[in-house]
Amino acid sequence: MLKKAIKNRKSVPIFGITLVLLFTWIALATSTAISASSDSDVEIYAFDQNPAGSDEGNEWLRLFNPSSEFLDIGKWILENGDGEKETIAEGTTIYPFAWYDHPPPPYQWLDNEDEFIILKDSKGKEVDRTPVLSDTRDDNSYWVLEDSKWVFEMEEEFGKPTPIHLYTPKPLNTSKFGESGIVIEVMDGNTIEVEGIGRIRLADVNAPEIDTEKGKEAKEYVNELCFGKKVYLDIDDFYILVAVVYIPYNETHFVNLNQLLLKEEYAEAINYPNEFNPDIWLRAPLEYIALMPTPSPLPTLTPTPIPTPGFEFESLFAIIGILAAISIYLIRRK
Repeated sequence: MLKKAIKNRKSVPIFGITLVLLFTWIALATSTAISASSDSDVEIYAFDQNPAGSDEGNEWLRLFNPSSEFLDIGKWILENGDGEKETIAEGTTIYPFAWYDHPPPPYQWLDNEDEFIILKDSKGKEVDRTPVLSDTRDDNSYWVLEDSKWVFEMEEEFGKPTPIHLYTPKPLNTSKFGESGIVIEVMDGNTIEVEGIGRIRLADVNAPEIDTEKGKEAKEYVNELCFGKKVYLDIDDFYILVAVVYIPYNETHFVNLNQLLLKEEYAEAINYPNEFNPDIWLRAPLEYIALMPTPSPLPTLTPTPIPTPGFEFESLFAIIGILAAISIYLIRRK
């Protein structure tokens, strides 16, 4: 049949175009199927639509990746019941079995009653949605997905870090960490010195004076947590000696020291003019950060992109289509 088609010179262009379109369609179908299977893994996990005090800039929402893959959710859309949309920043990646906490908008985005949230991928396809839910309590109660059911609960009092699974790690945003080093001295409850960097003031944390009993307790607490250990710094964009310090919790996780001091009441929160917001630290669960895939030794802070299974098939079909078109063109010239 192929020979007959080639002999018929009028049918050659049509036959070539058909082959090219066929292989292109197969490649696109393969790519779409694989992309959809990954996208569907992300789920809306928890949110607070009526936080204590003002709702503006204090609402929070958390997504969860239950899969074993690194998932790119850049340019995904969060949409409320009124159709108002929040866009996730380009390049955002959720690590396997980890969280993504969406930054709260500076205005009230969620209604306190009869509200729902839709998660869409970058192409507008719906990935997940919540049921219609209400929160009329002006406190730290929030909705959370537990065993496939939405449960309304109060944020529990924070306890000191213990090696249990209650605190699930949130994803590591590697772009935020400009520096790291060993803590060589602890001056007080809110100031440390990092080797090769210098003296670092913990952002938005104010510990008691060192000559007071509480000040000495705060210094001892910080000293036990980080002296002689490697820490990672999220340095403020404008004040180079002000930072959020992430300290080792175990072999695979780091924790936000600034937030820990506030929750443990070793220091008070002061919202200085910088990029950080201590009110969120006080209200949100403690930030645990996982270094993936292997933290010790740490090869790199940037995860290696995992190739999708459909890439080789797409390339193969595209090459076959191009070769088919070239072959038909050469046969026709003869």
